[in-house]
Formats: sequence, structure tokens, C-alpha cells
Amino acid sequence: MIPIIPWYITLISLTTNLVIAVAVWAILSSATGESGLAPDVQRKVRIGTAGFLGTWLGAALLLAPAPETLRLQDPFTLTPLIPLFVMVPISLALLVIGLSPTIRRVIAAASLPAIVGVQLYRVIGVVFLILLAQGQLPAHFALPAGWGDVAVGLSAPLVAVALARGFWGGRTIAAAWNVFALVDLVVAVGMGSGFLAPILSPELGPRVAPAPAMGVFPLILVPTFAVPVSVLLHLIALARLSQKGKLDWRPVPRTSS
Repeated sequence: MIPIIPWYITLISLTTNLVIAVAVWAILSSATGESGLAPDVQRKVRIGTAGFLGTWLGAALLLAPAPETLRLQDPFTLTPLIPLFVMVPISLALLVIGLSPTIRRVIAAASLPAIVGVQLYRVIGVVFLILLAQGQLPAHFALPAGWGDVAVGLSAPLVAVALARGFWGGRTIAAAWNVFALVDLVVAVGMGSGFLAPILSPELGPRVAPAPAMGVFPLILVPTFAVPVSVLLHLIALARLSQKGKLDWRPVPRTSS
């Protein structure tokens, strides 16, 4: 089936992913000013972050298959772009974080409430429920992915406020929220790709095809950009919350790069 995506869903998808890129850049850009790094180093980090996010989103847009490509595709085929865009940017980002004291210092200086609260964008999951009602997405994917993302997105600002105001138990709640949100992403991707469907919904049979609409423009931007960005934000937040991860800030000389 070739999905028919309404124009307003396309607009929501494009706008949301652009907002994600700009918001994440803004959080890290602001953190450079709090990191104590030299001005030229701060500028390089801001430019590098913009280049990484811009190239990532731009590539996801340029390579996104058109819905018509499904006409010639086996319904059980998962586009290789999804695992590629999930694994490569995440691995590259974690490698840079692990190798660069400067990047670790910037991330450690970033506002933890902002890292959590920015995921308000996860309310984009409501489009899955809209498309389910229109018969463009299967229920085994749209229901858990849609309601899970809406729950995560609506609760993100509340968790951020709990962290910002130092509420009792706020850090524990934030850690639990991040774990839940990561599980939600795993379930969504697993059900959308069909890999987890036989396990979580055995009534569907031993083999379940990927959700067609998620493998083509515009919805493919969700698994190729929004999802992996969210994974990185959750990992960073959990490392910060643990106070024992590699992202913990250690005072370093101002001239460090």
C-alpha cells in the first residue's frame, strides 16, 4: 500500500524536525558560554554542532524515499536508511563525546532541565494516531508509538520543572522518565520495523511487515532524525543524573580544547 500523507502531516513533520535541530543546537550553544572555554573554542563548538545537526537532517531529507518507491518494493523490506541513520550518527556522536574533553565539558555545562524539557517535541506522536484513524498506519505500531510519545512529550516539561526547582525525588523521577522514554523508542522502532511485533503482538503472526509510511517521506524523518536525537538526549541526561558517567564535568584549565 502506498501511504497517502495529508499535507498538514508533512508540514508538522518537517517543522518538528527542524525545531528539534535548532533547539538542540541552542541548548549546546548556550552551554558553551557556561563552560568557561576560550571564545574561539566556543565558536568552533557552535559551528561544529550546527554542521553536524544540519548535515544529519539535510542527508535524511535528501535521501528520504518518495512514497511511490513502495510500488516496486517487497512489503517486508525495511529501508536500510533507518538502521543507517540510527547507528551512524549516534555512534559518531558518542565517539566524539568520548574523545573530546571540550565536548564533554560543554555537555556537562548544558542545562539538564533543558535537555529533558526540549523533548516536548515528542508530542509529534499524535500524528501516528491521526494516521491510524485514516488507515495509513497499522494499529500495532501507531497505538504504542503514538500514545507513548504523547505521554513522554507532555511529561517532559513537568520533569524539567522538577529538576530545575530541585523537588524532592526529582532526579529519581527524571531517571525513571528517561528510561521509560528510551523503552518507548525501542518499542516504537521495533513495532514499526516489524521486528518486535511477533514478540509483543504474537497474534499478528511470526512475520510482520514494516509500517510502509514510516519508510518514506515525510515520516521517515522520525526514525532517521528525531528518534536518534532523542536517544542521544536520553543517554546524556542519564549520564548527568548518575553523576558517575563519562559526561560528568571535571574542572579543567580554561585554555583546554
